[in-house]
Amino acid sequence: MALPTEPKPRAKVARLRDRKKWAATSVLKGVRLSLTSDRSFDSVFEARRSRRAFGPIEIRKTRAFVQHVFSPRKSGKGRLAHLTKKTFVSAGSLHPISVIIIDGPDVDEPILFDDRTKRFLTLPLIDPLGFEEAVLEARQIVPTAEGHILLFVGDERRVSDEYEAPQSLLWRDAGAALQVCSMAAEAYGLAFCPLGFTGAAALESLGPPHGDFRALSLAILGC
Repeated sequence: MALPTEPKPRAKVARLRDRKKWAATSVLKGVRLSLTSDRSFDSVFEARRSRRAFGPIEIRKTRAFVQHVFSPRKSGKGRLAHLTKKTFVSAGSLHPISVIIIDGPDVDEPILFDDRTKRFLTLPLIDPLGFEEAVLEARQIVPTAEGHILLFVGDERRVSDEYEAPQSLLWRDAGAALQVCSMAAEAYGLAFCPLGFTGAAALESLGPPHGDFRALSLAILGC
């Protein structure tokens, strides 16, 4: 039996460029808002804790946070065009984890960050009632935490083209992304709380190609 991290033949990688893209109702440009911190790593490392009570945050700042954390620092070229380097680790630099802002102040439709174009896409709902119920259930987990709910999803296609056991690597990468978001929020004076739910019901309420993705986690970002 092949090990989870044993690569498949490279011939399959080319198919990544032929995959369907998310259906979108609109495209929003990236946010020009600089996030910096004068905190030392040690202070962030020692102080970082999940807060369960905090206030709302402006959508512009949430978009800037997601864009800052999930934007590629370097992208491959040629046959390595599907590989990127970001602030958190990923199996084979594939980075299959994306974030969708599904609820919070000034969020009328779910907002996906497209790391390839560094733009945001608003996504249609195929089951508005189911989506509303999923959001309400998420809100009830930590009712004292206001802010934007973030849905972490993984592109199983991207990983399965190179690995025999893609799901295990999606979970690993999602954990790494959550931890970096948590520490980044602490450094930038924000609040971040993972909710413990996968958010599967919310993902199933979105338009295509949600079937190619796996819901991995929910979190709330606030101030």
